[in-house]
Parts: sequence; C-alpha cells; structure tokens
Amino acid sequence: MKLKQTYITFNDILSKNRIMRRCIKVFFAFIVIAILAPVLANDRPLICKYKGEWLFPVFSSKNLIFIGSESINYNMAKGWKTLETEFSFFPPCAYSPNSIDADNAPRKSPFDSQTMTLKNGEMKALPYKFRHWLGTTQNGNDVLSCLVHGTKISLSVGIFSMLIASLLGIVFGASAGYFQNNTLKIGVFQIIFLILVTFFNYFLCFIIRADKLSEGFQSGGIWLIYQVMFTIYLVIQNTVIFLWLGKWIDKKFNIDHKINFPIDTIVMRLIEILNSIPTLLLIIAMSAITKPSFSLLIVIIGFLSWTGIARITRAEYMKAKQLDYVTSCKAIGLGYYRIIARHILPNVLPVILVQVVFGLAGAVLIEASLSFIGVGVPLDIITWGSLLNEARDHFSAWWLVVFPGLCVFTLIFVYNKIAVEISKIK
Repeated sequence: MKLKQTYITFNDILSKNRIMRRCIKVFFAFIVIAILAPVLANDRPLICKYKGEWLFPVFSSKNLIFIGSESINYNMAKGWKTLETEFSFFPPCAYSPNSIDADNAPRKSPFDSQTMTLKNGEMKALPYKFRHWLGTTQNGNDVLSCLVHGTKISLSVGIFSMLIASLLGIVFGASAGYFQNNTLKIGVFQIIFLILVTFFNYFLCFIIRADKLSEGFQSGGIWLIYQVMFTIYLVIQNTVIFLWLGKWIDKKFNIDHKINFPIDTIVMRLIEILNSIPTLLLIIAMSAITKPSFSLLIVIIGFLSWTGIARITRAEYMKAKQLDYVTSCKAIGLGYYRIIARHILPNVLPVILVQVVFGLAGAVLIEASLSFIGVGVPLDIITWGSLLNEARDHFSAWWLVVFPGLCVFTLIFVYNKIAVEISKIK
C-alpha cells in the first residue's frame, strides 16, 4: 500500500512570491561574499608581474619567494602597493581586515583626504584603487575589508550553531511528541542498564577524557568540534550497547514486564533547565575560564538554542500523530522510526524551518552582541560587532555605526522575512 502525502518541497517555497525569492537572493549574496572574502578584500594583488616573473600572491600559500637575489615576503601589507611592478591587479578592496594603514589612522572618514607614503618618504594622495571607500578604524584598519571578512564570521556562527541546534531539537522534540510518556516501553533490565550507562558515560567522557576536552576548549577550531562530536558519539554508542545488553538479559530470563519510559517528561524538564540559563552570561563565563574561541562560541550557541526547535517539533508531532496517514502507517505495520523520519517529518518540516530561520537571526544577534562587549570570538578577529564597539567610544565616527549596523540589520531582516514568508505557506 502506497501512502499519498502532500508535504511542501523547497521549490514550492521559492515559487510562492517575489519577496521570498528576493530574500533568498540577498542571503546567497552574503554567502558568495563570505566564500570569496579573500579574493574581494586582500592586501596582496591577485596577479602581478615583477622582474619578468608572474606572481599570484592571493592564491599562494608561500610566505617568502626569491626572484634572483631578491626575496619577497608575501605577508607584507603596504609593500605590495609601493612595489614597482610591471603589472599588478589588486582585489576590489586592497586591504586585509588586520592590515594597518598608519597613514590613514586614526578614523579616516570615507570623504576625508587619504594619503600614502612612498619608499622615498614622499607623501601623495592615495590612488583610487587603494582608497578606503568606507573609512578606517582607530588603528587604520579598512572598514570595507572588515565588513567583507566579518560576513564569514556572522554566517558561520548562525549556520553551524543552528545545524547543531536543529539536530538536537528535531531528535528530542520528535521523540517527546511521538512517544510521549505512554508509548515507548522498555524492560526492567533496560532501565537498570540505562541508569548504569549514565554513570559510565560521565566517568568515561568527563573524567577519563577530561584532559582531551580541556585541550579542545583551549585550542578551539576543528580540534574542539572533533572532541565534542567524539564525546557525543561515545555517549550514544555506550547507551545503545547498554540498552541492547538489558534487552538481551530480559529475553534470557523471560521477563515480559515492560515499563513506560517517560521521555516526554524528561525532555520537557531538560528544556526548562536550559531555558533558565542565560545564553549571554554563560558564554561570558566560559570566555573568562577558557581561551576565546570561534568554535566554542558555535558549540555553546548550538547547545543552548535547540529548546525552541524541540518545543515546536514536539507540538507538531503530537498533532500529526492523530492524523489519518499516521494511523494508516501503523495499520500496515510500519516501525516507529520509519513513521517518525519518513512520513511525519516531511509534513512538519516547514513549521520547524520557521523556528530554525528565526534561530539563525538570533545567533547572528548573539554573536554581534558578544563582539560588541568584547567577548566570544578572539580579539584579533574583527567582526561587525567589534566595529560597533569601537564606535561606542567615538560618536563622531559615524561610518563605524552606519555600515556595520546596516549589515547586521540586513542579514537579520532577511532571516526574519524568510521565516515569516515560510510561515504563510499552507
């Protein structure tokens, strides 16, 4: 028997109205800017010819090259602009976010006169291809370059943290909504082994592997994500093994008595506990005891943001459980997990997607807020929020408020508008 379902596809969402398509285009424009940031804003030329040699500094991983008896440091910032090349082609913004232009510091407006110092010490007006089109910061950093590279930070924090939150929210919410407190039944020894595995996981993951986790939080990056994901894998693996052992013992001793596992109550109490923890305060506390890390920020936001998705998912699964197509699935003998993943999830996904997109906007706002107060990401990483933080002490530097604020507003507006339009789809 083939069940007919009428869930909404991604093409259906895009074909609904112009506003949705425009917002999607703006969102993908942000993604393109983030991916191409090193090509769009860099103090190295994309291509240049020097003493007969063609060089591609932006695309090279080398730090030092030799042309005849002369050595060239690829990491020189201002040197590329004063180097007497036969031909050079720079990115649209000829500055990296951390490169300092002392000649145009502190805080040059986009409309101020901008200068550069030649190798012979002569001062001249800055050529248009090297101009700071959106001004500079206190230290002489180019604002446009900071905005371009800050796009990668804001998008990464939102997307990767919500991937973690979505995975946790859908799994916990679907389990709580479908099984509730009276559907999932486990044996006596399974309960005993479930209690044992809780202590075993704590001992293995947080005592034996405490040094590895601490090392991950201190170093950050891919190593932190690997340690966190490996810890989650160990917890799931141990739980499955212990539950299987409990089930085998129940069968071995012919114990038919089953007990309702109150997964709904457990999930809802866990949500209440996590909702009582202020996200900003927790991240500030973690920043005080560990090294500020971009990866740590993503992990914390992801693990604290799944509760809203779980509540929505739980409510939708409780409602879908009473519908005819789920009843038909049960009647033809389909298993729990097939019903949950293949039949209910596609039908409730648009509603869950609304909460996920709102969560993306919230994650961007959290990152900007933390950067504004100087915590969260490392201080050497310039973000939209850190630019706004600098403007707080210099009210006359209007370009440090307008341009970063416009970027934050646009991205959050696009996320919220997409979520609103998805919620209108029937």
